[in-house]
Order: sequence, then structure tokens, then C-alpha cells
Amino acid sequence: MELETGQKKVLSLGMLCLDIVTVCDSYPKEDTDKRVLDYYWQRGGNASTTSTVLAMLGERSEFMGAMATDLESNFLRDNLKSYGVVFDDAMVCGPEVHTPVSMVIINQSNGSRTILHCAKNLPEVNFSHFQTLDLSQYKWIHIEARPAVQAYTQIMLRVVQYNETAVDKIKVSLELEKPGRPELDSLIQYADVVFISKEKADDERLFSKEDVVRAYIKKCKAGAVVVCAWGDEGAAALSGDGLLCTSPVFPPETLVDTLGAGDTFNAATVFALCQGRSVQEAISLGCKVAGTKCGMKGNNGLRDIIW
Repeated sequence: MELETGQKKVLSLGMLCLDIVTVCDSYPKEDTDKRVLDYYWQRGGNASTTSTVLAMLGERSEFMGAMATDLESNFLRDNLKSYGVVFDDAMVCGPEVHTPVSMVIINQSNGSRTILHCAKNLPEVNFSHFQTLDLSQYKWIHIEARPAVQAYTQIMLRVVQYNETAVDKIKVSLELEKPGRPELDSLIQYADVVFISKEKADDERLFSKEDVVRAYIKKCKAGAVVVCAWGDEGAAALSGDGLLCTSPVFPPETLVDTLGAGDTFNAATVFALCQGRSVQEAISLGCKVAGTKCGMKGNNGLRDIIW
């Protein structure tokens, strides 16, 4: 899709890491020696993947996060460029900082992915760095909630402050994925759209996508929307006016690779909302794009599809 001159950008803020992916015919047993079918490097990180899918769907997409300057980071930079994702405002760290790495096992028999993550010493984006942005360039900011709660609170409050006087206000979406981090819930009050993961919901003993959105809408500001994707059961969304929307899953003929499916769902939902589509249409598109992604290795094939 050709981008319009002057079109405002969608910024994805969060993690960038290297995924070293190993493909097996079945999940390996502990303490055994097993041959694998394939392995490859792939750019990972929730916000990083979201920014890629947004670019492939046709948005002017920018990634902002911390970046190292090591060998792995060179691969990640080249990969971002290949998708047309802008990262000029990334927080570049010194030579003592190393790129985080995820070791990913994909079970070809069912498409599952198991992730072993080593965070290394990459810092989180700080508020002083975020302040260097010209917010008038953006129409939407998607935030992957990270452990640095104070910095992320300041970042979101900065957007709230900007919106108080801006003619074209910025929408903010927030992804809450990791369980065991209740302090991140304090960020919900500043978001227009909140994505809650099944993993987080399971940890909080919420056992359906409908239960999740009903529980979390109570924590949101007026007019906000809560969205929850629930694997092979599709997704649900609830707005403050009480309108509950659901979408079925759209599975591929063959399940190949589920790595990044959640980030793909988030990106497609944000894309649809940026286009002015309804919440119902947005989560349906999210499920369709995520389902298509699960039928292919990686997500590069999404470039060739018109949604």
C-alpha cells in the first residue's frame, strides 16, 4: 500500500530482541539429543513485532525502544529497515549493553511455541528520552507495558497533557501481557484501548474472554475499550457503554507457527481502529490477520495480502 505524504505515524513502544528459532517435529524430551528440522534468526519483541505488522498493513509505523550496538542489533536494524519501520528515535545504548535473546522452540506437529528469554542488560526507555519526540507526528501510540512503571506512567501522562490542547489527539493503546505484575494495572486509566492477554487472565482466575473484558472495563477511563484475545476461542471487546463484541477465530488450513500471533492480533486491531472501523470490525480483522499468520513461517507473507 502506498503511504500518503504527511500521513501521521503509529508508534509502538516496548521491547526489541533477537529470536533464535528452532523448529522440531515434536517437542523434545528433557535430557535427550534430538535433530531439528530448521533454525533461523528472527526479530522479536512484542512492540517490535506489532510495528512490523502495522507497516505491512499500510501504516506509517515507528518503533521506539532501547537498542544495543552489538552484532545482533545490526541484524535487527537491517530487518526493521526491510519492513519500512522507522526507528530513528530509538534509545541507543553504549557498547556495554547487549541485545536480549529469546530461544524459541516451535513444535511443527501443532504449531506451538515455547520461549526461553534472556533479558541481558538492556534498559527500558526512560521518560527523558521519550520527551525528545515531537508528538504532533503521531496519531496513535501503542505501549507494551514493561516493568519500569514510573517511566511509563510519565510517558502516558505526557500524552494526556499533549491531548489537552492538541486539535488532533493521539489515541493510546496499552498491552498487558505478563502475569504477576499487578503494578502495571495502574497504567490502564490513561489508555483508550487496553489489550489483556489470556496468560494474564489465567493468572487472575478469569476463565473466559468475556469475564476478562467485564472485569477490566471497570478499571478504564470513560470511553475506553478493553480487548482480550483467547487463542482458538477468538476475541472479545467491551466498551464503557456496555457493548460487548466477540469474534470467532479464523484458523489456517494447517497450523505452522504461532510465534507472534498475539502481537499480530494487536497490530491488526489497532490498524482497523486507526482506519475508523468499529470495535466489532477491528477485533474481527485482528482474528483474521492473526489466523493467517499462524498458517505461515514468520509473518512476511502478510505483505502480499490486501485486507
